[in-house]
Formats: sequence, structure tokens, C-alpha cells
Amino acid sequence: MALGTAERDAAEKLIAAELYREAVVHLYFTCFYISQALLCAFIKANPSHKHLESQLHRTYGRKHDFPRRYVKLHTALHNQRNEFNYGTTHAPDPDDLRQQLRTLTSYVKFCQRIVPVVKAADLLKSLLADNPKFIKDFSFDIYCPKTYSHHTRLSFWQPPFYLEIFGLKELAREAIRMLGRLKVNRAEDYVVGLNSRVNQYDDDHLIMIDIDAVNPAVESILKPLGGVLVKSGRGYHFIGRKVVSGVREWRRRMRALTRHKKLRAHVDKAHIEISLKRGYSTLRMTASPVKPVAPYFYKEF
Repeated sequence: MALGTAERDAAEKLIAAELYREAVVHLYFTCFYISQALLCAFIKANPSHKHLESQLHRTYGRKHDFPRRYVKLHTALHNQRNEFNYGTTHAPDPDDLRQQLRTLTSYVKFCQRIVPVVKAADLLKSLLADNPKFIKDFSFDIYCPKTYSHHTRLSFWQPPFYLEIFGLKELAREAIRMLGRLKVNRAEDYVVGLNSRVNQYDDDHLIMIDIDAVNPAVESILKPLGGVLVKSGRGYHFIGRKVVSGVREWRRRMRALTRHKKLRAHVDKAHIEISLKRGYSTLRMTASPVKPVAPYFYKEF
């Protein structure tokens, strides 16, 4: 699902830049990855393009609760990709591509409601499993995602076992209710963010950074650190797996990331600077009206 949404975003940018032949490929691969996620229970890993298309028709082609236009779209995009990659030299019709992008966006949203996702609680449990002796508490901030500072901000500490009892959605709901009673403006826009500091009584941290784009060079830097990439709207969050002992070492590593030649152009420096001033990082984990896409699992290193 994450690969599919990334391809959709790329297709949208290429269409806006009038790079129509290039957009055709990304439109198709959006459909390919989304359909693959939808069919994961019916196909083997790394299916061929032909096999995936055939399985989509067999599984969903005649289902009354599955829109037929999405099955037809997959076939149309597959044929279109083959045509403009191998069979013709003329450019595709921009209006056709824009219509396909709209239908494809609907297909993505439809599948996001069906395909099981790796939830925030699952990511936290995975971090705990990797650091059972070092993570004693998780910390969350409830804050307005449209500004870094100078606004109402709540902090909440939670022992890991509490995740099964009181999840992030419940935390967001109750916190927003309280903010409303405190007459905070637009309390409904507030979100829950995971904090880098993992223990109340020790200054231990996870490396957490906000990244605007991911490419092979960026991944080559993040891979040795070990961690999880989370897709957040049009950007990405990186959460390191290893607990860093002591605030001085955490600060040193965070500053080193902003100076890295291949990474510094893609890291949100303002986010790191305010994190260093505050003494911990925060990365959004839930959605709100101003941030409608809840961050979701993208890749593990």
C-alpha cells in the first residue's frame, strides 16, 4: 500500500509538470502495488504483471461489493503502460491521465479501508521487543501539527503494557475533549505524536527524524541505523530501533544527521532544531482535519 501511494504522488507531480509519458509508468505501478496489497492472500510474493491482473479479475471481477471500474482501470493502465513504453512515440492525452489519476486516487482510498495495515501500536510493540531492557515507558505529546512552538501542548507517559488498554485513538479522543473544555482554539486539529524519550527517569532516546523524500541514497544512510520508515502524507518519518543512552549522545547523533552530505537536503532541519531545543523529538502518529492521513508503515530496515 505504501509503495502504491508513493507511486500515485509521483504520478501527480509528473502530470503537473507535463511529463506525461513518464506519468504513465507511475500510474500503472500505483495500480500494480495497490492491487498486489489487495490480493496478498491469493498470490505469491513478487507476482508477474500478467498473473496479478488475471487474479484481480478472478477474485474481484464479478463481486457486487467491489467497483468494477477499478478492475477495468488496472487492465487499462497495464495496456497503456505497454503501449507508451514499447509501442508508440506519441504523447498520451493529458485529460485522460488526469481522469485516470482521479479514479486511481479513489481506488487507493477504497483499498486503504480494506487492506490490513501495520498500526502504530504494532510499531511500538516491535520497538519494545527490540529493546526490552531499555524501554520502560513510552511518551506522547498532544499538539497542533501546524506549528512547532508557542501553543498548548500536552505530554503523556505510558508504560508499554498500557498500549493494550488505552491506545492512541483513545488518547487523542480524550485529550481533544479536555482541550475543548479548556477553550483551546481548534482543539479538533490536535494530534498525538510519539516522543523520542522513552523513559521518565532516564534520558534515553530513539533517533526520530522527519524526511521530505526517500531515494536509494537516503535509504543507504538509514539502513545502518536500523529502524522503520513511516509514510506521513507526502513525507516520511524515520524511527530508529536502537535506544541511545544519554541526551548528549542523542544530540550528537541528531546534529550529525543534519550535516550528512546525502541526507541534509532531505531532512527537516527545523524539526531537528526545535527537537534539540525542547530536549526530545516528536513525530505525528494520528490524523486530524488539518492532517487527514494517519502515518502508516512504509519500510523496515
